[in-house]
Amino acid sequence: MSRLVVLMYHALYEGDRELVAIDPSDRPYAISVAAFEQQLDILSRKGLPVADPAVLPRGLDKDDRIVLTFDDGHASSYRHALPRLLRRGLRAAFFVTSDFIGQRAGFCGWSEVREMAERGMSIGSHGRTHRFLDDLPEEEARAELRDSKATIEEHVGHAVEQLSFPGGRFRQRDVEAGILEGYRVFHSSRIGAHRAGRLPEGVVLCRIAVRPGTSAGEFEALASASPGWLLWARARGGAKTAVRRALGNGLYHAIYERLAGGAG
Repeated sequence: MSRLVVLMYHALYEGDRELVAIDPSDRPYAISVAAFEQQLDILSRKGLPVADPAVLPRGLDKDDRIVLTFDDGHASSYRHALPRLLRRGLRAAFFVTSDFIGQRAGFCGWSEVREMAERGMSIGSHGRTHRFLDDLPEEEARAELRDSKATIEEHVGHAVEQLSFPGGRFRQRDVEAGILEGYRVFHSSRIGAHRAGRLPEGVVLCRIAVRPGTSAGEFEALASASPGWLLWARARGGAKTAVRRALGNGLYHAIYERLAGGAG
């Protein structure tokens, strides 16, 4: 039985200058352009078809195996990811934090986001301010979903049906609020794979983060939904979730940023 794997990327960089320019808290998820190209080569060599994320609300073909997603709206999405995807005839979903676009250094402008949409990429929401929804009162969380969707739709000229939860953090009521706002597919940071086929409205998809330390061998295992790799990754992810719940989002993220900054 084929399994669908949704891969999660963030920033790409080419050379040390671009790496240093990425915010320290974002560097643990930034990978080199060379690594990204190698990973696309692996998908091709392994015969793992890459699906167009636009079909997710309507269901996947049984042969679809991989969905590529990018969070945040970093400038490298346009500079590095877009041309490499187009050269290979691939499509990806780019989830943008609407308040970052055209406002935050190192992130795309609206003209670039619009061009990505015009060239076949799916544009989704990653919230308005990137605040974690499970930290917010219900109405503030819903405003994050509503306002980001409206802003993105205004700039790209078509409906936004997919959402990536900032930090992968959400409550069931955030899913329910998102459905009421018009979202049909949600992306989390839970680790796992899915059966190909029609997805129920309001589905929360698992995703697998690709990090700088992801070796070629590990990438092959995760992209192929290796049961052994998934078991190991879920155990590691469960331990991190337990620590985050014990500390709370604020303290956990503060420690994460401090460690990331020190590593950078």
